[in-house]
Amino acid sequence: MGRCDNPNHSAWEHYGGRGMKACVRWSSFKKFFKDMGPRPEGMTLDRIYVNQGYRKSNCRWATIFEQANNKRERPLLEDEEEFY
Repeated sequence: MGRCDNPNHSAWEHYGGRGMKACVRWSSFKKFFKDMGPRPEGMTLDRIYVNQGYRKSNCRWATIFEQANNKRERPLLEDEEEFY
């Protein structure tokens, strides 16, 4: 919630600064828990569509591997080499 709502959060530019929001319903942990259930061991909350916000229809519990493969593309910096 903080990285979506708090401009002083260290990750703000990657979340709230890009327009990512958490649904108002999830400001209540009870409602978040009702929607998502308990966190399965070894999993973290993941957005299915990385350019959309946090809401029940766009979130799932995912492994670190699944999350690593579900990230937005970023342009290469001028001094980076492409290895493809």
